[in-house]
Parts: sequence; structure tokens; C-alpha cells
Amino acid sequence: MVNTRELPESLAEVDLGVIDALKALKEEADVLRERLKGLEAVKADFDPAVFSRVNADYAKQLAMVENKAEPLRQQARESYARLRGALAEIADAHEAVKLDRQEIELRRKLGEFDEAEYKNRLKAIETALAERAVAHKQGEALRGRFLEVFESEDELLQMNDPGPSSTQEMPAAEDPGVSAPPPPPPRPPSAAPPAGEPAAAQTQILQVLKMPEPPRVPAPPGADAKGPAFGANATMSLRTARLVPQNPEAGRSAIPLPPKPISLGADAANEIRIGGPGVEARHAQITVDSKGYTLIDLDSKSGTRVNAEAIRQRLLRHEDVVQIGMARFVFREG
Repeated sequence: MVNTRELPESLAEVDLGVIDALKALKEEADVLRERLKGLEAVKADFDPAVFSRVNADYAKQLAMVENKAEPLRQQARESYARLRGALAEIADAHEAVKLDRQEIELRRKLGEFDEAEYKNRLKAIETALAERAVAHKQGEALRGRFLEVFESEDELLQMNDPGPSSTQEMPAAEDPGVSAPPPPPPRPPSAAPPAGEPAAAQTQILQVLKMPEPPRVPAPPGADAKGPAFGANATMSLRTARLVPQNPEAGRSAIPLPPKPISLGADAANEIRIGGPGVEARHAQITVDSKGYTLIDLDSKSGTRVNAEAIRQRLLRHEDVVQIGMARFVFREG
């Protein structure tokens, strides 16, 4: 009955290298801020030109340090999200073991096993509880390391959208049944990648164009005022959503998700092309219905992950972290 649950692997996968790098940059920035503060205190003792020159130099150095630190902060936030997930798993496992202990007590009272068997099983339960306590202590120590370089946990939980993108975007095909507004959208590229195609580790995005609605045709006299419930002109109200890249392998531009099924993978025929190791030609698919957007793994060898968990199919929720190969995205609605 007793099942020895393994400690979550994600606890060991939390990257502290980025914390060490941030700590060094924070110390450097603190020194520069102290110098700028001290500079103001002795401003009156020096020529204004000298003061301005030194002040500008320290300000420039501080800006360079902050520019280096910002991408590391984003990486640290991703690692901290994994740590929070690991701590939640540890807490769930601890509660499960406590329930196991109650079950042992109940079965003993019902005479299912004798005192010796009860003690053996209870010993296994106590060992499992001790393991969970150690894991929780380790996780809290890791949390403390993150708070050494962030002002608060709220700052750690902020996930900023990345800046301008270097990812190539391919325009979608024109709808032949609808006239396009001026200027007309560019013609779609062929399925074969052009000679100047970006490196395999970049993500290509098939951009969805907003097309104008066709003119409404007045109903003939006597016709039923109510249109058909379903048909070619029927529409379904859907929440808008996008995939926000979290590392260079995922590109830099947020990818809007259209209200139709799309495929993701290394092949150029996919609506979202993802390069790099561990990405198959047709790796995953995103479908959409009234419930929202669902991510489906297409039997890939390396798998598809949501919040560091391998999935076969998952209805995506706001702020879910999606990983395909080395590329990581955050799913956001609205």
C-alpha cells in the first residue's frame, strides 16, 4: 500500500548559475550607486565640468551593468517559477504521505495486519515524511538565494514581454473571396524556404491578417429574420491569445494565435516554425474551441512540456510555460 514517492526532479534542475551572475552584477551596481551618491556630497568642491564628466561616466557604467542584468533577471524568474512548482509538488507529496499514515492506522484498527506489520509500514511512512521535510528545507534555501538578488518575491514573479524581435515573419495568404483593404497584403511565400532563410534555431511566425467582413446582403421579403445558427458565415467568439518567447531559441516577437488549428515544428510548412535540437518536423499542434486553446503533442520523441511537465494534451491557461525542444514560451490570454 505504501508508495515511496520520489522527490521532484525539478528541484535539482533549478539553475543557480544565473543567481551567482546577478549577485556579482548587483554588487557592481551598488558600488556605482554609492559613488554617484558620494559625488553629490562633494559637488561643490570641484569644477562643474569635472563633476559632469565623472557623473556621466558613472551613470554610463551603471546603465551598462543594468543592461547586462536584465536578461539574467528574466532567466532567474523562469528558474524561480520552476522552483515554485517543485515546492508545490513537495507539499502535495507531504500531504499524500500523511494520508497514507492515516490509512495505516485505519487498516490496523480493522485487523488487516498485526503489530509487527503495522510497525514496518509505519517506519516506511516516517521515512517518507522525513524525506519530504528535507526536500522542503532545501527548496526554501533555494528560495532564499533568489531573494538575495531581488527586492521581493513580487519582483521575482514579474514576467516582462521581450523587446523588439529579430524573428522573421511571413505574411499569411490572401483570402480570395474578400477584397483586401489598401495597401494589399504581400503574396504568401512558397513552401520551400528561400535562400536567405534564417538559422534553424530561429522561429518563423505565420502572421494572421485581419480581413474585412464581406458586405451583408439584405434578406428577401418574407424571409426569416434569424440567420442559420451555423454555417460558412457563422462566427464563434474566442478569447485572443499569444505565445511570448522566453529565450533566444523561441525568437523575440510575441506570436498571436489565430482562431484555427496550427502546427508547430521544424518543417517550413508549419504555421509556427521552431528550430534547434529536440524539435521534430511536425512536433505539436494547437487547436481552439469555445473552451480555449489546447496544446497537443504529436507523438514527438523529446516530448512537449507545460510548466516543466511532459504532456500529451493540455488546455492552456494564462501564464502557462510551454517548452518545445529548447524553445520556451509563456501562453498569455487577452
